[in-house]
Amino acid sequence: MPGPKTHHIFYKDLKKKLNEKTLAGFPHYDDYSIFAQGHDFLIYHDFYKIINQKRLDFNVDASDKLQEYQFPEFVYQYLKAASENGCIEEESIRLFLGPGYVMHHLLDAYTHPQIIYYAGDHVRDPKNPTWMHGIIENLIDIYLMEKIEKKDPKTYPVYKDFHVDRNLISRAIISVLNDAILDTYGMEKVGERFYEAIFQVELFIRTLKYDPSGTKRFFFDKADSKLKGTQSFSYHRNSKDAIPYLNLEHGLWRNPMSGEIFYSSFLDLYQFALLDGARIVEELEKITHSSSIHRDDVYQVVPNIASTHGLACNQKIKINYKKG
Repeated sequence: MPGPKTHHIFYKDLKKKLNEKTLAGFPHYDDYSIFAQGHDFLIYHDFYKIINQKRLDFNVDASDKLQEYQFPEFVYQYLKAASENGCIEEESIRLFLGPGYVMHHLLDAYTHPQIIYYAGDHVRDPKNPTWMHGIIENLIDIYLMEKIEKKDPKTYPVYKDFHVDRNLISRAIISVLNDAILDTYGMEKVGERFYEAIFQVELFIRTLKYDPSGTKRFFFDKADSKLKGTQSFSYHRNSKDAIPYLNLEHGLWRNPMSGEIFYSSFLDLYQFALLDGARIVEELEKITHSSSIHRDDVYQVVPNIASTHGLACNQKIKINYKKG
């Protein structure tokens, strides 16, 4: 992550940064904002079957691999599979990759280190009193909804932003993702999970985030001491609660894994990702429309960074620095 609304807003803001030639190739850009959820689709997949531990473990493990390992290679394998399947020119196939999957990964890589620094955690840990990472991301969703979209998160029917017309989503995406994920990570038939999750995000948002009366918030907060992180649900919260985690005063913070020092605010990082992202999407479009797909061309455009920590892929890194 960040949260689903932050990625949704980023997708819309990215459109304003793309050049006219790129936008001309995406006439239905606005119809595919669901693609902004990227590798998080695996987290949303069958979320309501959480009691199925085997299914949950598979989804979490698969998502971790996509976040932290072989990012440029996956992008290459996706383009290669799309070319071999004869669908590389389809708008939805290209939108899923560049403005969707790659931009999701990039925004994570830019902002995750700061969120982890303030949260002190990344994944749920039963040893911690709660799951601060998810709580902060939920608050940032709310803050950006108010600041950028000028919407009231408490009452706005936010689930509508994640509604998808099933007829718009080409089933070719299943074969492309199956092939790319198998060839990159050795996992079979993950494309089916992605495809199913595209239509499940709306239910996730409606069930856990949309909360006009605040009733869900009451029960989620009561349950947090046992379930560790249910406070990360419900948008019926005060956006001002996000401010301590945004570094709007540009204080010093560190990449919690490497110790590198930064002074950027969350909003700075968001803008940096937009500018870098527009360039990457435009370069990927050039590769997509070239006569053949070459690994070296993709590796020159797509940064070798993990979305979890913003450092090089293919390494296990622990949290060494946190606020306080």
